Amino acid sequence: MYDAFLDAGSVRIVVTDSGLGGLSVLAELENQISKTNAFKKVELIFFNSLYSKNLGYNEMGSIKEKVNVFNNALFAIQNHYKPDIILIACNTLSVIYSKTKFSDITKIKVEGIVRTGVELFLESLAREPESSIILFGTPTTIDSQVHKDILIKEGIIAERIINQSCPMLESEIQDDPNSGNVVHLINKFVNAASKKVQLKGNKIFAGLCCTHYVYSLNLFESIIVENFGRTACILNPNNNLVTLFLGHEVKENNTSLTVNVVSQVEIYEHEKRALSKILKGNAPLTVSAIEDYNLRPNLFDK
Repeated sequence: MYDAFLDAGSVRIVVTDSGLGGLSVLAELENQISKTNAFKKVELIFFNSLYSKNLGYNEMGSIKEKVNVFNNALFAIQNHYKPDIILIACNTLSVIYSKTKFSDITKIKVEGIVRTGVELFLESLAREPESSIILFGTPTTIDSQVHKDILIKEGIIAERIINQSCPMLESEIQDDPNSGNVVHLINKFVNAASKKVQLKGNKIFAGLCCTHYVYSLNLFESIIVENFGRTACILNPNNNLVTLFLGHEVKENNTSLTVNVVSQVEIYEHEKRALSKILKGNAPLTVSAIEDYNLRPNLFDK
């Protein structure tokens, strides 16, 4: 799929998200690339496609507005950074990508997390044919029903699939992934989902359809187990997006790797501290890039 630049020896990858959840994907890219040495030179860039701290995509009034804002962000990515590939590390943005003008004309390879997530969900449901899956995500992602529709098209019966919208959870996680508000919201949404399960007593998978949720993974795991028992299992698509194109042979003795973070909105100090605490073990370059991120006001238009 990515032979054109895999064989070139160097690659520039832009990871984008509607907030800071996609930094978990950037960190995993750093971690895996450092281990595989598959390229001579790699440039990793995180581009925050959030337009304003006061206007997240899930707070926008219409799909048209969301599409227009993300379309402008994509053209800014292309014009300023000229990537070999764009990874959309956001379910919300992956859902609306096909509606952008950018998607119609770009020659850049673009990969969204929805497809890799669905592949993980399908594999797990096929392995446990009596199981059900709860899909947790933002209102935009869940209202689109994109994951559920694809799963049904692939032969999973509707009764095995539960959609659970989680309004404002991603925002609370970005503010503090271990806060009391986050605990309250996860409990609220897991409890609501438990009432929708039709096939009682069977194994439950919890599909995390928002990249932010991995920052509160321990909370999700404990609350899911508390509600459904120890056979319940969290499915996290974030790492699948990384392994999608890093599963090839080692070619280099060492990789020159740089990591940068760019945003037109401020990344607050408490957000930096929370992310650094989570990511510092596996991705020191990502942590440094967050600390010294490039603030570029008016990077793209609304």
